[in-house]
Amino acid sequence: IRKELLAMMDAPEWDDGSYAPVLIRLAWHSSATYDKADNTGGSKYGTMRFWPEASDPDNAGLHLARAILEPIKMRHPRISHADLWVLAAYAAIEHTGGPVIPFRGGRVDARGPDQCPPNGRLPNPNTGLAPGVDSDGRPNGWRNLAQHIRDVFGRMGFTDREAVVLLCGGHAYGRCHTDRSGFAGPWVEEPTKFSNEYAKDMIEDDWLLISDEDVWLDSIGASELRPATGLRQYVNKKKPLKQSAPWVSSYPPGMYKVVGPKFINLRREPDVGSDVIGHPEEGSVVRILTVRLFGTAVRGLVDCGGWVSIIGTKGVEFLKRQGDLTFPPGQFLVKQDAAVYDSAGAAAKGGEAKGPKLPKGTKVDVAEVQQHGKHVVGKGPSGWIRLYDADKVEVPVQRVVAGVNENGERIFEDGGEANQMMLVSDMVLLWDDGFRQHLTDFAEDEDKLATEFGAAYKKLTELGC
Repeated sequence: IRKELLAMMDAPEWDDGSYAPVLIRLAWHSSATYDKADNTGGSKYGTMRFWPEASDPDNAGLHLARAILEPIKMRHPRISHADLWVLAAYAAIEHTGGPVIPFRGGRVDARGPDQCPPNGRLPNPNTGLAPGVDSDGRPNGWRNLAQHIRDVFGRMGFTDREAVVLLCGGHAYGRCHTDRSGFAGPWVEEPTKFSNEYAKDMIEDDWLLISDEDVWLDSIGASELRPATGLRQYVNKKKPLKQSAPWVSSYPPGMYKVVGPKFINLRREPDVGSDVIGHPEEGSVVRILTVRLFGTAVRGLVDCGGWVSIIGTKGVEFLKRQGDLTFPPGQFLVKQDAAVYDSAGAAAKGGEAKGPKLPKGTKVDVAEVQQHGKHVVGKGPSGWIRLYDADKVEVPVQRVVAGVNENGERIFEDGGEANQMMLVSDMVLLWDDGFRQHLTDFAEDEDKLATEFGAAYKKLTELGC
């Protein structure tokens, strides 16, 4: 049965092309009703087939997951629904690169709803929250929500660390839907792959609190992150600046730092439809030689070749100027046949060349650089060449940069920032001192997350059995 489950996980017609996330959620929700005080609830009876458990708002949409597994149940009638749901989740985790969890069967299906646990035992992402925000900009009542999470996982017999590992592993999968939970969007960029991206992104990324009223999300291609009426969540977006054309003079050539997102696109031409040839990462500094205005976007020519958006068409700032241009020595690639001169002054003035030009495609190791007014020149093995002319858009040479043009031009995927969200109940793992220490551990060590998530998920799905 496990092999059959593994074979059916990929589903192009389903969310993100995989059944795995919804099957992981099914077993999670069927198990997380357990109460250690009276040994009720949990996965042992498959009671979500009956009302009232099937009607619990936190189980919205899981009738679809149960229906996905029903043909397998019909082909293998001896396995209980309770066992099948758990086995399907283990197969889903394995299929997506997560830990391989040994299966222990023996769960017996309930015959009716009398064994259903009371609704309301699952974690509620809004418990304890109040309107407005505190002095730190966090939703009022978030500490109440953090305590609610402790209470729910504690009721099942989990420690703080186990609670965090279950959320870090579980929320690496899938997405929220406004017609189910009311929230909207995926937690991570690759929601059908096991990873520690959830923990890393929560710590490393900037998150903005939004509501259904933030219609500006629609204008930047992030409408899928707008929750249902009355709900709030966090998104990995920045609200656009006023969309009027900026003054190009405000962004002169110079050294610019990438300020977000994780990386930006370096395109062969300033047209946003042009091929992506590099991905300068957040925090890196690029050398902008020429700046041009394209509609409401400001784009700059980078010294290694290609164009980046300093200000995007929606007014979002991707690069922040750090200072004037500097030109350190390095290796340069000749883009146009380049004249060679005896002296720096002659190269700057464009005087008489000393011999044959360096042909296009030549790589030159420049050991010394001098600036003469609007001209920058460099000394290579055969003499001085022009590196930069402030009055020209095209540059005669490109600086060679690893990962971009050291082995010829590469074509990258168009790496626009993925749409991601976090619930307030996710963010409390970052804000609460007790939770945060464990979150940091898992953000730093994916192998540790895999090991501990596998153990905690097995414990979760065997509670009361």
